[in-house]
This record gives sequence, C-alpha cells and structure tokens, in this order.
Amino acid sequence: MSADVPGPPRAEALRALAHAPSLLIALDFDGVLAPLQDDPATSAPLPESARAVRRLAALPDTFVGYISGRPLEVLRELSQAPAPAVFVGSHGAEEDFSALGAADPGTADRGAGPDTADPLAPDAGERRTLARLDAAFADISGDVDDDGFWMESKPLGRAFHTRDARPGAARAVGERLDEVAAAVPEARVVRGKDVYEFTTRHVTKGDGLRAMLARTGAAAALYVGDDVTDEDAFAVLTGVPGGLGVKVGAGETAAEARIGAPSDVAALLAGLADARARAVAAPQREPAGASEARSTSSGATE
Repeated sequence: MSADVPGPPRAEALRALAHAPSLLIALDFDGVLAPLQDDPATSAPLPESARAVRRLAALPDTFVGYISGRPLEVLRELSQAPAPAVFVGSHGAEEDFSALGAADPGTADRGAGPDTADPLAPDAGERRTLARLDAAFADISGDVDDDGFWMESKPLGRAFHTRDARPGAARAVGERLDEVAAAVPEARVVRGKDVYEFTTRHVTKGDGLRAMLARTGAAAALYVGDDVTDEDAFAVLTGVPGGLGVKVGAGETAAEARIGAPSDVAALLAGLADARARAVAAPQREPAGASEARSTSSGATE
C-alpha cells in the first residue's frame, strides 16, 4: 500500500469505465455516499450521490452494488438504493443479489457454520465468540469513565466505536481492545476510523466484491471506499482488467486514485453517469473500411 496516491482518477481511466461493455459500480456507504455521523442510525446518502446512483443504475449493462460493514437489513434501509441494486453486508458475510434474479438474500456460503438451520444465524462456535466479546466489552465499559464510546451489535460481530470519546479515553479503550483481539484470536479484527470491527466470519469486503463481479459478469468495475476495511476490495481490483479503486480521504491505500470527501464522490459519480450515458447512446462504430466502400459504391452509380 502507498500513501502517495494521485488525486482524482485519470481521465483515461474514467473514459474506459464509461465505454466498458458492462460495468459494475461498487460503493461503500458510510464515509463514501453518506458523510460519517456520530449516530450511525442517522446516516443518509448525499442527495447528489443518490441521484447519480439512480442514473447509473438505469443505464444499460450497468450494475450498482453496495458493500458495507453494515448488516444487510440496515444497509438496504439506509442506502436509499435504487431497485436494481445488489448488496453485500457485514463485511462480505451477507449477500443480496436478488435484483439479478438470484436466490433470496442470505448469508454467504463462505464460512457458514454447519450446525445451524438458519444461515443468517451464528453457529455454536460463533455464539461462544460473540459472548466472549460481549463480556470483554462490558468489562471495558465498567473500567473506563467515558460515555463517548459504545458497542454496535451485528449478527456476526461487534463494532466498538470511539469517535465521541475523549482522546485519552479513546487510547485507553484502544489498548484494551488490542488485548481483546489477542485473547480472542478466533475473531477477525479490523481497526478502522475510530472503530474496532470484530467479526466471527473470516470474510472481507474483497470476498464480497469478488462475488459481486462473478454474479454480474461485469467487464469493468469501480470501487469507492474510505476505510481500512475497504483495502481488501482495492486489492481485488488490482488484478481485474478495467478495475479502478478510489480511496476517499487520507491514509495508506492500495487504491489507484484518491478523492477528498463524500461531496467529491457525488461529483465523480455524476460525471461517470454523464459519460456512460453518452457512451451507451452513441451509435456503433462502423468496421474499418466500411465508409470508404460505401463511398466507392455510391460513386460507381453516379
């Protein structure tokens, strides 16, 4: 990964996406389409981004997908996604490709436990891991005198947020959470922006992007993300012809390009929608020599 990533995507890279035979636009939600909020339940996409996404989803051979750490049900509700959209939630553990005529939404087969009839439910081992995390988080909450951090329960994991905590308290909580990560190695932990994400399924947004590419069959793909958890998806795109990763904000990244904020994402998507609309509306180019042959034929009859 590199911290020295160019600014906005190169014009030729966007032109290639606009003219691709089929295109996947895959997007993280928080910090990308929606500005980060102290209360995640209030998150909403910027109106300009929502309009651009709707325009893209309405174009031929153009797929829009959302890839997020949010649980699938929450992601569908908050994203205000257009009807044809597809979804990957819980960092790759949950999928909804029903817009493609696929099976009903559910948990991805990757890592699903064999001892549960409900594929959305954690298996016995995962339940034990979640109980250990809950107990550890309860201990931390009792020891640290600050109400600016809180735990978000997810079906297959826990997220511990420190965005509102005092700097000293946030550091203390971070040290304790590092201890939890070492003590519960069966849980995968990703340290993001003011959040520790613990998951019981060892899957990533990269796995989700691979599934999305396979299900849509897209010839080219754009992925836009802002956090450490998005790096797995950026890494996938490095091996995809016609793949472009765009990082939102600062930080080391494997993405090819960088932009500053969700408002820049809105401008990027609007510009891509304009370019792709022109590309799919343009008449097919004639085979080489066809114009000359037609002119010759026309001249012979005069």
